[in-house]
Amino acid sequence: MIIRVTPQGTLALDEANDFKGFKIAAPAGSAPDFLAKALKGVAAMEADGKTAWVSQQALRQWQGSAQAPEWVASFDKMVASVKKFGWVRDEDSTVRAHIELA
Repeated sequence: MIIRVTPQGTLALDEANDFKGFKIAAPAGSAPDFLAKALKGVAAMEADGKTAWVSQQALRQWQGSAQAPEWVASFDKMVASVKKFGWVRDEDSTVRAHIELA
C-alpha cells in the first residue's frame, strides 16, 4: 500500500490491497514543509523526515469513502502484525510508514 504524494500536493492510495509494502512515496526533492502540508489530516511526519505516523481512520475512510469490510479486516491484520515492532501508536491510532522520495 502506497500513499502517493503527487507533485501538486494531492494524495492517492496506490496498491491499496498490498498489505505487505506500506509506505509514503513522494517526488524526489520534496521539501519537508511541502510533504507536511500534503499529508495534513492523513499523516504526521517525524522530525527526521524519513518516517510518518499515518492515521488508521484516514485509511479506513480514504478521502471520505469507507473501505470495504474485507479491506478493513486485511488492514487490521497488517496493523496487528507490525505492532510488535513498535510501529503502532495506540494513543492516536496511527501506524508508522517510511517516506520514499523518488
